[in-house]
Amino acid sequence: MKYRSRSSLLSAAATLLCSTAFASSPAMTADADVDSKIDAGLDQPDRTYPVFVRMTDQLIRGAGDYERFCEENRQARRTELRRGVLATLHRNSDGSWQAARELVDRLTSNGQVTNFERFWIVNGFACDATGAACQQLAAHDAVSFVYQQRGPIRQHTRQPTPDGLPAEQQKQVYAQVLADWKDDSDEPFSTDGLEIPWNVDRIGAPAAWFEGQATGRGVTVALCDSGMMVAPALVRALWKNPGEQLNAKDDDGNGYIDDLFGYDFQARSFYALGDSATLPHGSMCAGIVAGRPINSQKLVTGIAPRARLMILRGMGHLKAYEYALEQGADVLSMSYMWVNVELGNYRGVYRTAHEHLAAGGVVAVGGAGNFAALPRGRQIALPKDIPCVIAAGGILQDGGKAPQSSEGPCFWQGVKFYDDYPAAAPLGKPDVTGLFGGYPVWARPAPLGPRWQLVSKEGPNFALVIGPQGNSFSGPHAAGVAALMLSANPDLTAWQTKSLMEQTCKDLGDPGRDHTFGAGLLQALPAVQAARKLKKS
Repeated sequence: MKYRSRSSLLSAAATLLCSTAFASSPAMTADADVDSKIDAGLDQPDRTYPVFVRMTDQLIRGAGDYERFCEENRQARRTELRRGVLATLHRNSDGSWQAARELVDRLTSNGQVTNFERFWIVNGFACDATGAACQQLAAHDAVSFVYQQRGPIRQHTRQPTPDGLPAEQQKQVYAQVLADWKDDSDEPFSTDGLEIPWNVDRIGAPAAWFEGQATGRGVTVALCDSGMMVAPALVRALWKNPGEQLNAKDDDGNGYIDDLFGYDFQARSFYALGDSATLPHGSMCAGIVAGRPINSQKLVTGIAPRARLMILRGMGHLKAYEYALEQGADVLSMSYMWVNVELGNYRGVYRTAHEHLAAGGVVAVGGAGNFAALPRGRQIALPKDIPCVIAAGGILQDGGKAPQSSEGPCFWQGVKFYDDYPAAAPLGKPDVTGLFGGYPVWARPAPLGPRWQLVSKEGPNFALVIGPQGNSFSGPHAAGVAALMLSANPDLTAWQTKSLMEQTCKDLGDPGRDHTFGAGLLQALPAVQAARKLKKS
């Protein structure tokens, strides 16, 4: 599991700039008891189940491995870690597939396995399989567990996006976006003549821009949400795939056609833009992370006004995670959470995926949720209940806790491979606190929600409004601060980013970290300064 420099085996003076490799954990001894390698309930021989088959060869195998990985690689640079992690994840996936291919092919040929799809962010595959096939897969030496896929999505099936446009209209939208898009990365950022909304000022973003000299330049934030409207302030912030053209071809060979600005993994379509006509959730979050001050009110809505936004639709799809890591995203801002859904052991698939993302340098962030009415221990759910994910609670403009803001703790006892954080020693969540609402966000000009205020109509289909609330907006504040930190120090690892962000928060509530505010309110300038102090020469 340890990050190593090959040349260091030859010379103690070798540096980490040499070519690298990751050593995987040793192969697990095959478990004779197949029942311990399969979810309960996959027991009807002729019934078909949606399953995820986890292979044995994982970079991070289970509880404690991620923490050991962080310790062993505490001196590594994030870019080097990403290359090594990607190489190892792909190598593990290819090796396991060669070991299991004969069995899978046989089960597929006789109709016991259908809709097969491989993954590498967690080494395994998803499919529909009969109970009899599940037993055979679990008995294979290369397989460590067969999960029943639970929750609202299936990893291996295609679902239409509700507001999808006709294909020709999608191409027209993209052609216009390409015409309007501009790379402003090297343009100096100034707030002369601009207005700073209270939420941006409250976490000290302007001080980070100027005193800290960090604007998010060079940082890509993958926005896993409902899409993004084509408002000029958001279009200017888009990440653009340098290897792709709008020509119905897979120009860069990554398996996705015309993925210029991201991808829709739910519909399996290049068209990642567009957003819900009634509640453009992704657009609201996009504006908080990196919106440009292109509006009639001259408002700076973005915490990181020079960061780039990679638009990913398909919340909870592991292919979106793979895309973010392989296409160079630095931060993953997530707006999904599966509350009151009994996921069972399947939670472990997502924890492994996020630990692999973090090992590869992606800082995962999201709001802690708006479920304070639920019992403690159930208010913060997957994926915000994963230890390496930054979950952000929320406060109101007056500084008080938002009544709906979810509180911790979280528990992981009894989950296959992750039997930790029991009731006696729970996981502290949320991690940080952002701003719950009451500031301008991008939305539709009509119909406005109850008690929403129209700030300015910026076009026939988009406007700045005040009124929407929720910890979905606290998360993008943390994503923006992470982008500022990584623009100040691109070598900062994901776990260092999370730790320094927490260490520099302003304590709220009772002294010390708690299950209401976590480490406290985000503080952009101290976080940037702490990141810069760790910058490697």
